[in-house]
This record gives sequence, C-alpha cells and structure tokens, in this order.
Amino acid sequence: MIELVPLSKQYLEVLTQWNYDKEVNKYFTQRPPLSIEQQNQWLDRILCDVSKRKYIIIHQLSKTPIGMVSLMQINKEPGKAEFGITIGEKSFWGTGVARMASGLLFHYAFQVLKLNEIFLQVFETNERGIRFFKKLGFVIDGESYTDSENNRLLKMKLTKKIFLKQPSLV
Repeated sequence: MIELVPLSKQYLEVLTQWNYDKEVNKYFTQRPPLSIEQQNQWLDRILCDVSKRKYIIIHQLSKTPIGMVSLMQINKEPGKAEFGITIGEKSFWGTGVARMASGLLFHYAFQVLKLNEIFLQVFETNERGIRFFKKLGFVIDGESYTDSENNRLLKMKLTKKIFLKQPSLV
C-alpha cells in the first residue's frame, strides 16, 4: 500500500504545501515563511546531513506523495535517533499509513542502522499523536518540559527490545 523513498528535490513543492497547511502543521514548531531560494537551501542542507534520513511516503497505487517520516540526530555511538512523521495528505489521516510507514522506518533504524532507541518530542496538547505513539510502543520518558516558545512537550522513547516484541507494524 505504501513505500518509502528518499527525500529529493522533486518533493519540495509538496513539502512546502504541507509545511504551510495550518491543519497539517498544527503541532509543528512554528517557523517564518521561507522564500523559494531559502527552501532550496534548507533542502540542500538536509540532503547533505548524514545525521538525518528523511523519506517520502508514497501511496503505491496512485504513486502520490502522502507524507514524510524522518530519523534525525542519528547518533550510532549511543545508538539513538529522533523520530518525526507527517501525513500531509489529509485524506489519508486515520487510514493506517502512518503506522505502516513508522514500522518500515523502525525496522530500518533497528535492523539496518543497528540503533537501540528512537525518541521523539510531542506537544502535550496533541492527544491524538500521543495515543498514536503509544500504540507504536513509545513510552513517556521523564517529565514534560516547556520549550523556548512556552509550549509544553513530552519526551517519548521506543527501544529496540520493545519494537521487536510487538506484532508487525507493517
């Protein structure tokens, strides 16, 4: 039903649409609008950054990009990375594609990259996101905290051990 393809410049336009859609980015840290040149520079930096792996979620039947999953701050020495996911095409919300894409990325992270833990940060008010992450096996990791913009966030983590004990997410 879905496949993950590495992020490339061909997806910049759709990423820009998702980034500036208020429903899609409701729980993003807000950033000022970027010019086309600034967006291209941002993407160039991302594509060259070895501590990040970003993949576009493609709906296989229509070959349509519907979202993105990411591993960031990849640090193989302690075996950790930060997780991020966006389903930009709202018609795919609640269809299970986020779970499938997450499962594919976690398999890659734990089996190929040999990581031991994936962590994330989520707004405390994002109840739907927190429920979703718990279904994936994430647990709250410590106390909530306030970021520089006075948003309350939770840290959550998923260990390789917990991931491997679960039924397949794919």
